[in-house]
Amino acid sequence: MPGYRIVHRTTCRHSSPVSAAWQILHLRPRDEPHQRCLACEIDISPSPGDLSSRTDSFGNTRHLFTLREPHREFSVASTSLVVRGEPSWPMAGLTPPFGVCPELVDAAVREGDFGIEQFRFASSRVPLVDATRTLTDGLDEGDPPLLAWVERLGARFRERMAFDRTATTVSTPLAEALASGRGVCQDFAHIFISCLRGFGLPAAYVSGYLLTRPPPGQSRLLGADASHAWVSIYVPGTGWIDYDPTNHSLAGMHHIVVARGRDYSDISPTKGIFSGGGSHSLSTAVTVEPVADPAD
Repeated sequence: MPGYRIVHRTTCRHSSPVSAAWQILHLRPRDEPHQRCLACEIDISPSPGDLSSRTDSFGNTRHLFTLREPHREFSVASTSLVVRGEPSWPMAGLTPPFGVCPELVDAAVREGDFGIEQFRFASSRVPLVDATRTLTDGLDEGDPPLLAWVERLGARFRERMAFDRTATTVSTPLAEALASGRGVCQDFAHIFISCLRGFGLPAAYVSGYLLTRPPPGQSRLLGADASHAWVSIYVPGTGWIDYDPTNHSLAGMHHIVVARGRDYSDISPTKGIFSGGGSHSLSTAVTVEPVADPAD
């Protein structure tokens, strides 16, 4: 499988000294059927004395640390080595008809697949709003297979939603981004998830990265050089399938998965609280590059 080296650096600057900070990180790429994280090194400055890790309820690696010395700035840099293969997604026509999928999901829950239930309902960043119906109206004509319906929704995103790094911030509500028709991958993922959950279909939020420099002859995907986000859709009889609404395509070998959750709040790369510090600004930089021999 191809190998990738990912460097993700976050710097937080404060207008006045911080006496203490408590932080949670989701930066280590996941181990999955088509992906393995060979190494992940976390460097924090100033250096904390209590960096620890654990697995959260979604199966992601979560790092936690505390800074107890006064500071105006701290930085977190993660360097990961990952091998990632091409997922084998089914043909759209082999997935169940869209109209019966909610019933099939109900049956899967009754048979014991309780984990999918939490991805069917509204969450803190993904309300179920009537406005999403404007994106899904008419897509079920002819009762297409579920993945064909997803592709139709992706095509409608291409027509009605524009990628614009300046249009939203990390805290922009879903309804506001939808009304403006502009946003970034986080907004697109949340809106896409809301569309799916509005029909009772399980959909998860995926955080990760894209290859910064694509192979010769391939176009550069939107969302590179930063953390990226896409969605994972539960397909009855198959399982979870990843779709990138920003790039209107199924997720492939250049999509490196870091974490999975209900929405951004569950798996944000950095999250925490400060004592003091006044106002603050956050800057991030991401580089993803291929590695010739990841075993070396």
